[in-house]
Amino acid sequence: MPPAGRPGYAGAAVRRTMPAPHLFLSYRRDDSAGHARAICDALNQRLGGDVVFMDVDDIVAGQSFEQAIEGAVRGARVLLVLIGPRWAGPRADGPPRLHDPADYVRREVQTALTHGMPVVPLLVDGAAMPAADSLPEPLRPLALRQAVVIDHRRFAADLDRLAADLRRQLGDALAPPAAPAGRRGLLVAAALGVAALAGGLGWWAGRQDPPAAPAGAPGTAGPAAPPPRAAVNGRWQAHVVYDWPGAEYDETFEFDGQGAELYGSASFLGRVRLGIEQGRVDGDRLAFVTRSRESSGSAEREVTHRYRGQLVGDELRLVLQTEGSFSAHVPVKFSARRVAG
Repeated sequence: MPPAGRPGYAGAAVRRTMPAPHLFLSYRRDDSAGHARAICDALNQRLGGDVVFMDVDDIVAGQSFEQAIEGAVRGARVLLVLIGPRWAGPRADGPPRLHDPADYVRREVQTALTHGMPVVPLLVDGAAMPAADSLPEPLRPLALRQAVVIDHRRFAADLDRLAADLRRQLGDALAPPAAPAGRRGLLVAAALGVAALAGGLGWWAGRQDPPAAPAGAPGTAGPAAPPPRAAVNGRWQAHVVYDWPGAEYDETFEFDGQGAELYGSASFLGRVRLGIEQGRVDGDRLAFVTRSRESSGSAEREVTHRYRGQLVGDELRLVLQTEGSFSAHVPVKFSARRVAG
């Protein structure tokens, strides 16, 4: 069940409902698809609704992908270009795909630069800003743009700063920012709702807290404190045997967060790093979601990977349930161990 692999194919995100301003997120799928999804969702939440969404959600069946992307770039107010280690599209048999005038990533960025649009490079997965002499001539002005580093270890703080900068650029057309406490409450409620409905998270839905003792009842001291957060932050590695022939890979998980929050990245098939969504820690248990793309002939699907786990001693025991694939999958169990970061 390999992820989508259309060479040179770029992803994009554009604002859906508001005519202006809106954002266009340019990324290469085999470089940073997981980060793109996580950043898109985070900006939607911080900037007040359908400010950004993925091209796979917005371009309907039968619509010309080329025309839709071209129109979305020209109609955008700001282009965010997501740059990971493979953003240039390296090839073993020739120059990087970015040097091909037909490459979608190149065309997106070139169109924005040509029309004088603000272009904000977002550096993920440890990538550095490309030097001007490594870029094709029309893209060399990109090397002079101020970049923003998005680090999985401080993802929430980096997205807060990015959202504040974008709000200043986009002005009053955006909805007012939500109060921090309310926003956190909505996020927690959404995570719990997804956990309760998802079959892959049945262990979570089945947990029930004991009823609170009446105020002032003898021998009570108010509601019980939540269980302490398990020490899951850091880097973990696991040897995963997937449920199709010959699929054994060493996977890496990077976790961060505090309290009930969990974010970071998880590798898939040993090479694709996917952003963590809907992450939550509850005592010694955790759950999170990643997403990838899968192709079969000309058809393509978004695949959801639901993880749940428990910290037992120095071992993180995990179960993965894959949903939305072209083929059915059974839960995959494996254990991860902490490694030096």
